[in-house]
Amino acid sequence: MRKQWIALLLALALALTLCAAPALAQMGPEPPPQAGAEKTARDAKPSGEDPAPAEAPVEDRAEPEEAPAAEASPIVVQPDGQPVTTAKDSGMDDELVFTGEDDFRYLAFEDLRDRVLEGSLTAKMLQESIASIDAMDYTDMYQSLNAQMTSLEAAQMMYAQIPVASEMEGAMQGFILSNLASSYASLSATVSDLASGKLQKDSAAARKQLKNAQELTVVGAESLYFAILELEQTKGTLRRNLTALDRSLQEMELRYELGQVSALTLEQVRNGRATLQSSLSTLEMNLRRCKLQMQSMIGASLNGSLVLGPLPALSQGLLDCMDYKPDLEEAKTRSYDLFAAKKKLDEASDSYDDTRASYAQDTYNVRSARHTYEAALYEYKMAVQSFEMNFRNAFDSIKDYQQVLNSAQTSLAFQESTYASMELKYRQGTISHNALLDAEDELTEAKDAVETARRNLFTAYRTYYWAVNYGVMSSGQSGT
Repeated sequence: MRKQWIALLLALALALTLCAAPALAQMGPEPPPQAGAEKTARDAKPSGEDPAPAEAPVEDRAEPEEAPAAEASPIVVQPDGQPVTTAKDSGMDDELVFTGEDDFRYLAFEDLRDRVLEGSLTAKMLQESIASIDAMDYTDMYQSLNAQMTSLEAAQMMYAQIPVASEMEGAMQGFILSNLASSYASLSATVSDLASGKLQKDSAAARKQLKNAQELTVVGAESLYFAILELEQTKGTLRRNLTALDRSLQEMELRYELGQVSALTLEQVRNGRATLQSSLSTLEMNLRRCKLQMQSMIGASLNGSLVLGPLPALSQGLLDCMDYKPDLEEAKTRSYDLFAAKKKLDEASDSYDDTRASYAQDTYNVRSARHTYEAALYEYKMAVQSFEMNFRNAFDSIKDYQQVLNSAQTSLAFQESTYASMELKYRQGTISHNALLDAEDELTEAKDAVETARRNLFTAYRTYYWAVNYGVMSSGQSGT
């Protein structure tokens, strides 16, 4: 029993670590469902309607906003059968669900992306920044800058022709002309960047960075979703162990009255129960904290009452159609980290070329610029190597979690047979009711093991999904 408690507390600590990590950024909406055969990881579509969340109170509803268009054709896992559509259809046992007659919260995983993009203040801020870049008219900017430069030239000519009567007036005139010349040079550099396309490239890079921040926000929300589900399962396990310990405590008290055990032994069992109850209370507090954080990420009222829907099931066809090499190339083209490393390399290369054109080959300026370029080159190669290694790990982990799930399902089948046998023995009167309850607990543990394996498989696939469709490789989404 002590070993089981230690393992359980370790699992609890890991889940709480996931929950405590701050969420990052977000992404765009999933594409609408389409009919057809199984798709590859680059273009698979959902096969069914997403479950609709229960209607929130009028005062808690956010004003509808236009969601940003998706830049990819992402895959969506395909549920087996009809998903849960309302909170009361869910089997979740959560005393925090209801806080009032009309105050009820339900969140389905299929709706998480849209809810984050529409409700998160961070996501809204990032979207407005993206819209600001999209609203730029470079042709109009070029014409406006040229008009300003013409005005500055006229002002320079006018101030240069003003006669100077004293040394102070001459200093003032020189100060004004210097400021006009500085402004003209700044505008001229901007016009040059516009003409060469540098400004447009910088704006596109800034937009890509903001979009990546949006995607990371949703990745963080998904990681929190998985952590909450794990905490929910751990809470159920703790409650089950507490019930089993109560049975043991009742038996020990009877044996103590009969003089079969000492008072110290009885006190040890009571102390173990108090420790387990304390762990359960701490878990419930952290679970509520995680739910509050999730509510802040989806723009809901912060009351801690939230029910999460079950994760969709992965179809075997969707897993079988994963193709490592083309998926890796697709992921690399979408990765912002690789884009930023390549941009830095290009800038170092341009700086090196400019330095070689301006200085002799054996000067320290050229040597320094060359080393800066080579450092950027190694940094880029390291970024590519790291991305490819993480992608390979994500690909391989899916296969591993598949076999873990198969093993857990085999164990569950064995426990079901064992429980059926124990149930028959109990009806025949050959075992006690406590023995039957212990067998039921073992069966429930086997079911939890299958649920954990499914969740880990789903989490691993989402890591692969984000890499292929958005170039996002987040260790926070790896299976636990």
